[in-house]
Amino acid sequence: MQHPHIFISRPYSRPLFLALGALLTLCFFSKSLWAAPFEIKIHDELIAELHESSYEIETNLFQASAAQGIKSDVFQTRLEYAYGIVQGNEIGANIFLSNYNGVSYVNGGKLSQMYVPTHEEDGIFHYGIKNELIYLKDIGTENQLFWEMTPILAVQLQQWRFTINPSIDFGLNKSGGVAFAPTGKIAYSVTPHTSLGAEYYSEMSNTTNSFPVSQRFNTAYLVVDTKIDKSTINFGVGKGTNLNSDNWVIKLIAAIAF
Repeated sequence: MQHPHIFISRPYSRPLFLALGALLTLCFFSKSLWAAPFEIKIHDELIAELHESSYEIETNLFQASAAQGIKSDVFQTRLEYAYGIVQGNEIGANIFLSNYNGVSYVNGGKLSQMYVPTHEEDGIFHYGIKNELIYLKDIGTENQLFWEMTPILAVQLQQWRFTINPSIDFGLNKSGGVAFAPTGKIAYSVTPHTSLGAEYYSEMSNTTNSFPVSQRFNTAYLVVDTKIDKSTINFGVGKGTNLNSDNWVIKLIAAIAF
């Protein structure tokens, strides 16, 4: 499994400003979903190697906004299996589970394909793309079927790494529509295997159902990423940025390859 690289590269001021500008631009977009997503993850270069399997489990616990009328905290789980079909290319399957108000639910799942070409480890620019077919029955929503396309764009500048995922969702069921879901991350390597960072998750509403900024969903996280042998762990604590967003979210993602 390829893991997010931590490496030293030569200073380069222009990409730094471009990356900062792109990430700050995300703050002007916001999310129309009513609950924390099952996958709270910035896609980068974590991918199954050729003919290898990888397993990932993600859990998050959040306190929903008062508008949702949920009496308890919400516990969500995402289970993923991925396999490297060719070099730099994997396919995967996920299932979504949740528990709230004392009841457990199966909320759907997804099939995915991800391509990350081999990059020079001392390079500045990194890229890839992920395509996902998602079926979701989320809290307080109708069944959703959509295709999500996620470009992966990253810049490595010495110990700093800037990553953006300007995802686009295309509705495939009767509701249709398109949603723009940009996310971004800034991380600083404190050791060769551990980094500290900040993540921001956002989404512009479906083009058929626009919401004002004050009603959209935005969440910012402080995160720690670490690598232990073939495992990677991401832990984060997040907070919604307006009254309709989740009050707080705790997330944990663990991935291992065989």
